[in-house]
Amino acid sequence: KRDELIKQYQNIRSELRISKAENDHLLDMIVETFPEMGQEISSCSSSDECAWQTEDEGSEDAKGLSLRNGKREPVDSPMLSLLNSTHMTKRRRRQGKRDDRKDPKPIEPLPRDADGHITFPITIGRGPDQIEIQDLGRIVWDPETYHTSRYIWTPGFRSSRVYPSIKTGESGCVYTSEILEGNGDMPVFQVTASDMPSKPFRASSSSGVWKQILDLLTAKGATVKTHASGPQMYGLSHLGVTKAIQELDNANKCSKYIMQRWAEPGNGVLYSEPESAGE
Repeated sequence: KRDELIKQYQNIRSELRISKAENDHLLDMIVETFPEMGQEISSCSSSDECAWQTEDEGSEDAKGLSLRNGKREPVDSPMLSLLNSTHMTKRRRRQGKRDDRKDPKPIEPLPRDADGHITFPITIGRGPDQIEIQDLGRIVWDPETYHTSRYIWTPGFRSSRVYPSIKTGESGCVYTSEILEGNGDMPVFQVTASDMPSKPFRASSSSGVWKQILDLLTAKGATVKTHASGPQMYGLSHLGVTKAIQELDNANKCSKYIMQRWAEPGNGVLYSEPESAGE
């Protein structure tokens, strides 16, 4: 009986991990699409009035309280303690990523030629996280769905990285990530595997398209993340790439986007906003 209970416990933990990963993915997609909701989601998730609650007598809520005789009493549950500890750790980690865009960041220079133009391809990251960017794309400021407060989705952007193959599960497959201009009001995010060129993956968000790939790889037993940031997988979260995209023509016309500030040597601070932008 003890072994059976242990097995059930492990199965429940596994299901909870999968559900949490899917929930984190959904939250990232919401914040990417509606950045103004990011603070509301964080505050709601941490407040008592927004917490999961049940009205059945003797039931347990997400905070480890039991409703008994109309009063909430603490429940001594190692499982709930473990889940709440993991939940808060991940929440702090996620909130830490959502920093103030106006905080000056150190400049991460990209390779340039003698005339100051960026030379392609751009290589960022190291080892398994290495990404090669072939094109930064162009700015589309209208409609506003082509940018958020943190990212500008530039049609024509193209990058590639090596990841395990969906067909074989072995490393060495090249995945090309692209941003395409959609037929409607939304950009299209497309990723194509080198060994499946006729079957590209597409979604309405960078995280969504990579989630499709990660799900397939996980189902095949490949050792990969169950959830990953789309901008990171594309290479868009790299500060050097952020600065380069901000300097593209018409970047200052993206009304919702908050320009990242940069800290130069000597503690000087500037906006990465060229005078010629939009001209």
